[in-house]
This record gives sequence, C-alpha cells and structure tokens, in this order.
Amino acid sequence: MKRNMVLAVLLSAAMVIGAAGCGNSGSGGTDSDGTSSGSTDSGASDSEEKDTGSGAGYKIGLTNSFNGNSYRQQMEAYAQEAADELMESGEIAEFTIVEANNDASKQVQQIENFILEGMDAIIIDPISATALTGAIQEASDAGIPCIIINDGPVESDAELCYQINFDTIDQMATLTEYVCEAIGGKGKIIELRGTAGAEFDNIAHSGVMQTLENYPDIEVVAEVYTDWTGSKAQSELASVLPTLDQVDGIVTQGGDSYAAVQAFESAGMDLPVIGGDNRGYFLKWWATEAPEGYDTLSVSSNPWDGATGVYVACDILSGEYDIPNDMVHPFAVVEKDQVQDYKDMGDEEIGTPTFDREWVRENLYQ
Repeated sequence: MKRNMVLAVLLSAAMVIGAAGCGNSGSGGTDSDGTSSGSTDSGASDSEEKDTGSGAGYKIGLTNSFNGNSYRQQMEAYAQEAADELMESGEIAEFTIVEANNDASKQVQQIENFILEGMDAIIIDPISATALTGAIQEASDAGIPCIIINDGPVESDAELCYQINFDTIDQMATLTEYVCEAIGGKGKIIELRGTAGAEFDNIAHSGVMQTLENYPDIEVVAEVYTDWTGSKAQSELASVLPTLDQVDGIVTQGGDSYAAVQAFESAGMDLPVIGGDNRGYFLKWWATEAPEGYDTLSVSSNPWDGATGVYVACDILSGEYDIPNDMVHPFAVVEKDQVQDYKDMGDEEIGTPTFDREWVRENLYQ
C-alpha cells in the first residue's frame, strides 16, 4: 500500500458517530459485563435478543480486546452495521460483541464462552500475539473458524484461523519517513505508542525503528504509551514536554495526534511536524486551524475491517469461497492537498474509505 492510496469516501457522521458512542449500532442490548447482542428487533430485551440464534442464520461473536477509543468503537459500529444488514437477509441470526478491557485472560474466557454457546464463527481483535493461541486452537478443533482483525497477527497454526491484517510495517514506515524528511533528516522526535504488549504496537514500533535506521541523525527523545487515546496522550505529554528542550517531530499510531497539538499549545512550545492519524479532531484542525503552510501526512488503519471480519466469517461458513488464511487489508493516507475534504467531518470520525462485500471478495480472497 503506497501513498497514492487516496481517500475517496467520507464516512457518514450521523450513522457512525451515533453508533460509535455506544460501541455498536444500537440495535442490540448491553449487559452489565459489556456484552452487546444484536437483533433484527431493536426493541427486544437482552434475553429476547439472545434467542435470535434459534433461526437458520449463523451465530457470530466478536471479542474486542479494548474499545476505549474512537477507532475501536467505530470498528465495532461497522461490524454491527454489516451484521444488521445480514440479519435482515437472514444470513445471520445472532451477533454478539464483548470487550476484554485489555485483559488477556478475560479474552481467552470470552473465546471459550463463545465455543460453549455454540457460535458458528468468532471474530477476534486480539490483545496479544501469543496469549490466545490455545483458545483459538480449541475453537478450530471444535470446527469454529476464528477471524483475526485489526491487532494481529497472532501465533496460531490452527486450520480454522483466518487473519486479516494491515501491513503495519509499511503504514508506520510511510509516516515515519515523511516526518524524518520533513525535519530535514536530523533532529529530535517523540514516538507516541499504543498499548504496551499489544501486537499492533509491537509491529508499529518495529516499523518506526526500521525506518529510523536510515536516519542516524534523528534521536527519539521520548516514547509515550497512550492506549491510542487523546486524554492519556495529552496528560502524558504534559509530564514529558517540560523535560525536553527540543522536539522537531512526532510519530503517532493513532488516536492521539490532535492531543499532541493541544499539549504543545498548552506548553507554549513551537509545533513540531506531527504525523496525523486521520481522526476528525486532527484533520479538522489541520484543515482550518493549523498555522499557514503547516504540512504533514496523516495515515491510519481502517476500522472498516470490523465489517470485513463479518463478511469473511459468513463467506467461510457458506463454504462457497476459497478463502486464504492470511489476508492484507489496506490502510489509508491523507495528504495536504486532500485535507480540505475533511474539514467538516465529525470529531470522533475517522477519515478512511469504506467498501462493500463484493470488494472484500474481489480484493482479499486473491
């Protein structure tokens, strides 16, 4: 995936923002343990919704390792939207979303519970590359395909483990190279990371480090874990910035670029070159409030892979398609000459293209 992957589609704010606020599209109930269960009858109670699995359609569960940021919430919303579409047609009878809140043992338990509940397929945004290996194997041995999205890859030789990953190395190399070139190939940068131990963070960091090998005159003066959230990024930077005499650039993974802007403004420091993350907060600031001539690049993973996981799960279960165990989902890039297209997007929106089921079949199954 290269920089000419120009974004063409703005997300629907009315649909996505309302959905992201509750972590799903609003068609299902939410239990006290964070479980949400989708149904074609949005007025049904939790117990009634869970009975929808008695139909002929598939029962599919999604376990999200974390949903405390807008990206993960939008990913869930896209997954729920795709599931609602397929519940209308009867292809899906029940769709359930649970969150593990960054607890590996809890996510293992959720997978095992899905097995016991007789789910036909399990979609997993994994907390770890290794912690889920046994549970995924258990599901595969039970004939239940596991579809890995967003934060993979995971280590698994299970026959029914299907991985939909981003080329995270390329994604972070694209952003890091831009920042390095923009500051003249020398200077001091901050790396904003995600959640410690998450496989996406590990791979993203590798992409940054590999790129920096080509820039020996650039020094990483701080690594800050943000959990991909603006509030944590701003508070952590508020502690770090007073200890630094110079910052020329910032490389981010997502969810925290605008928080970096705010932190530097609050500290009264000159704005460095801040790699963007396609969040509405940042893109709107860049388009309408950034200093004249301010230039950067914005990239992000694509939360539409939540929908991709739903479509792939159903196609696996149908047996009608030859689906590879390893697939690559494109990431998204916004350059300076496109940023004005995003000046009116919602704060929590993520500027990425959306696709459809046919796109998944034509582009991921090859």
